[in-house]
Amino acid sequence: MNQSTKQKTRKEIATLWRYGLGSTLSYLINLAIVWVMTDILGCHYLLSSLAGYTSIVVTSYIFSVTWIFTERKVASRRKEFVAFTAITIFAMGMNLISMWFFTTGLGWHYIISNITTNFLATLWGYIPKKIFLFSEKKRAHYEVEDVLPSLDNPDELPIPFIYEDEVEESSN
Repeated sequence: MNQSTKQKTRKEIATLWRYGLGSTLSYLINLAIVWVMTDILGCHYLLSSLAGYTSIVVTSYIFSVTWIFTERKVASRRKEFVAFTAITIFAMGMNLISMWFFTTGLGWHYIISNITTNFLATLWGYIPKKIFLFSEKKRAHYEVEDVLPSLDNPDELPIPFIYEDEVEESSN
């Protein structure tokens, strides 16, 4: 294996580890929401699962663009977020179907079903995100503040990402 292939392999393994850790953190937030809504507030487990999964969309997007993936394929952050959300909604649909199947169909406890289905949803989400959104095209510079609206002015949209080639052009 040549040096370039080794570097790409190491980079991909590092990305997978960050994705796994980011997904785990997003999942723990989801699990807390599901548990509180179902056991404390008395909501139906599918409604709780939907609310919890919504938190995964937000937290996993923030982790993805600020920490997990360093390459971007889509220059427009709005288009990227829409595509990211569409991929995540597909995974969420698979999650809800699996939650129903494991909990109602097989009689598993909803927490065990939730753990199982979120593990599967992580796998269903990684490959299309990597292929369609976060593969090599442009290297982006971004911070958490670039993803979240300003706390001083909630109506203000986040500033666009700044790409290396744009920085070079503006400094000339």
